Amino acid sequence: MKFQTLIWSLTLWSALVLAGVLLSGCSRTVTWEEEVPLNTGETIWVKRSMPWVYKGGFGNPFDMSMLPTGEQTIHFKYSGRDYTYTGSAHIVWIAISPARQPVLVAPAADHGWATANSYYCVIPYYVQLVPDITGKNWVWPEKIEPWLYNLPANVMASIPRLDEKRKERYSTKDRDQRDSTYYLQSGRQIDPLYKASSGCIHKYDPSMKPDWSKK
Repeated sequence: MKFQTLIWSLTLWSALVLAGVLLSGCSRTVTWEEEVPLNTGETIWVKRSMPWVYKGGFGNPFDMSMLPTGEQTIHFKYSGRDYTYTGSAHIVWIAISPARQPVLVAPAADHGWATANSYYCVIPYYVQLVPDITGKNWVWPEKIEPWLYNLPANVMASIPRLDEKRKERYSTKDRDQRDSTYYLQSGRQIDPLYKASSGCIHKYDPSMKPDWSKK
């Protein structure tokens, strides 16, 4: 009986591994363009894409379905230059700085970005992505700049799905219609008092060092 159980377990494990190998090659990418009104009064068209892959359900590896990876690519032109971002940051704002440079803003904790990039606890808990001279590599300051406070979201939150009839281009009106329910569920302005909803990485401060003389 133990031998049969062992054989069954090995067979099941082999089937899971084989399924994982086969499904790892099954992916599709949803691509679209959307109109983005900027804080300067200008408007740009942004190309976005999101890969979808087969994933198992929570607690049930056999409950497979196509789900978005959260790793997106954003491409746009501004002032005659190309900018491309690829990563897991949940971009909700594209803004133009006082220095006429585009920046991307995302809630820092979304999609695990803060943990993956060791982003410290700050208020408000957003990340401001700043492009280098190539427009392809992005860095970020310790916290977002105050000129971004209270800016409304201008990037579509309700991303197109695999199982829907998708458009190639979405206007600002299309975005507002798609995101109307999303807006009602949560604020879509950059909140100067926004905090992390769960644990985040605290930057070390010498005052945090315990005073062992008092122990």
